[in-house]
Amino acid sequence: MTKNKIKTVAILGAGPAASTLATLLARDGVKVALLHRPRAAALLVGESLVPAIILILRRLGVEDEVRSYGKYKPGAIFNMNEWGDFPFTFADFCGKLPDYAYNVPRIKFEATLLDCAKRAGARVIETEAKVERVAGEDKVRLSAETLAACGDFFTGGASGSGQPDLIVDATGRARVVPKLLDIPAREGGRKDTALFAHLDTAELFKSGYVHSSRLDHGWSWRIPLQDRVSLGIVIPSEHAAKAGATPEERYDNLLKQDSYLRTVTIGSKRLTPVMEYTNYQLVSTRLVGNGWALVGDTAGFIDPVFSSGLLIGLTSATELADAIRDGGAAAYQKYERGVIHHLKTWHEIVNYFYDGRMFTSFRVGEMMRKNVLIRMSFPHINKHMGRIFTGAAGKAAYSMAMMRFLMKYGIKDEDPKAMAIR
Repeated sequence: MTKNKIKTVAILGAGPAASTLATLLARDGVKVALLHRPRAAALLVGESLVPAIILILRRLGVEDEVRSYGKYKPGAIFNMNEWGDFPFTFADFCGKLPDYAYNVPRIKFEATLLDCAKRAGARVIETEAKVERVAGEDKVRLSAETLAACGDFFTGGASGSGQPDLIVDATGRARVVPKLLDIPAREGGRKDTALFAHLDTAELFKSGYVHSSRLDHGWSWRIPLQDRVSLGIVIPSEHAAKAGATPEERYDNLLKQDSYLRTVTIGSKRLTPVMEYTNYQLVSTRLVGNGWALVGDTAGFIDPVFSSGLLIGLTSATELADAIRDGGAAAYQKYERGVIHHLKTWHEIVNYFYDGRMFTSFRVGEMMRKNVLIRMSFPHINKHMGRIFTGAAGKAAYSMAMMRFLMKYGIKDEDPKAMAIR
């Protein structure tokens, strides 16, 4: 099969996945433009990195810059109320990955990656990317208005049409191309609302660690940044609606009403507006087609727990760059299968957290540490379960097989509903 050599690419959006893809393509000599109007949001979700992302930052050459404004993150800690704390230190199970990550102000992080793309030679065109469906085809094109705003940037492409050879949708939950082409998305079972803002302070038990806590309803994250704490609340939508009429009312009231949050936010002051997200757990059923591809959150987003969103997004960007470099249909199909599998795996991991099986199995393991066989096997089990927190689990078949075994047989006679997220 003849391979399709891509010479020009239009990326819709300029978030982390878009900028990472643009950098890698530009370094390969592809003429790439990000069609993007600057964001007006005060905050963006996705502020906690995992060790697997550090390898991508090194590949891009931006780790030193991220370190300059990021908060060093050596691990994560989960508070499960009456069952106590479950701390996880990356150094205990990082394997070949770095034993640290960073917590970052997301807007600064996005700017770092976008500047990296510009330095690599990618063009940023500040225009609203309007895309049209080509009648009767599984294909999209830039509108005449958008093409005019791009000038002659895409001339010289392989198609010779003046249109880009490839359009990549990195618009996130806006899902511009999937909506045009009527590509359905699989939804997860949860209908949660996420509310988050920055506080001047909040109680933290380990410096730099991301703190995730089980609440009266839902769960909460506390992400320490250099001069503040990002605190988010993920709560079933029916409970969020009862807390107030506006995002600010809901958030402020939940900090006072929840039995755990009110103990860790005594004296805290909210520094920012409250951001609210509701359309979680969407996975597009197709990621590639005739002259188009999806990347990042447009391909799919699972849940903020375990900080998997940015990991999946940046990983998908590197894998799409590989497929474009190859140019063959098989490479694009491999990309699609790989990203969908990665999303499916993280969906499974997230479900184990919500239904209580994950931390029930961890608690049972701690209770059985006196058993000689368990004590001998514990380092091996801990190594593979720890890959959840480094970000490696989604690509580690053996670790996932072990997790499935433990989720089925490792909870003994304990009822996992007792540790489920309510």
